[in-house]
Amino acid sequence: MCFSAEADFVSAAAIGAVGVATLTKVRAPREIPLAALPLAFALHQFVEAFVWRDLDAGGSSSGTAVYLYLVFAWVVLPVLVPVAIVLVEPPGPRRHRLAVFVVLGALAGAYLALAILDGSVSAHAVHHTIQYGGAGDLAWVATALYVIATCGSPLLSGFRAIAWFGIVNLAAVAVIATVQAEGLTSVWCLWAAVVSVLIYVQFTWWRRAPVTAGSD
Repeated sequence: MCFSAEADFVSAAAIGAVGVATLTKVRAPREIPLAALPLAFALHQFVEAFVWRDLDAGGSSSGTAVYLYLVFAWVVLPVLVPVAIVLVEPPGPRRHRLAVFVVLGALAGAYLALAILDGSVSAHAVHHTIQYGGAGDLAWVATALYVIATCGSPLLSGFRAIAWFGIVNLAAVAVIATVQAEGLTSVWCLWAAVVSVLIYVQFTWWRRAPVTAGSD
């Protein structure tokens, strides 16, 4: 199926349902950021549907929907993912190691936030994907830190489904960067939304176990 506004609306609805189901399994405040990720991904896809609509209608390639999409993709996500994982990990050396990813994500997000504030970001439809530009001369550095923060942190998690979330997302980055590097932001975020169902799986395992999150 070609990527389009309709595809984003459908994925947003499907992942949104998973997101709501995940939030119903929250038992402690520290679980909320992780449980909210699927719903956040769904809303993100919903926003991109309007980016598609603007582009299809010949509208601005740097309109409000583009900025909303990039604020989450470039600024919020590289911090939210490692923070969410740190919060559900039990106290100990693993949590301390994971805190490094929060710092790396914050560095990537800060640089990309400056690019957004500069007002030079844009979006263009190419080969049925949206290519977002305007990250500046150090985009490759920010991208590297971004990937490390968002994929590395789940890889080091002590929980199986969260670790798989990192594995499949890292594999997707490698494939997308090889096949269509320019569309990495759009395609990877859609993929991350789809595989966020693994977060729901992890919460399901926690709720079935006689122990709380953080001791799986």
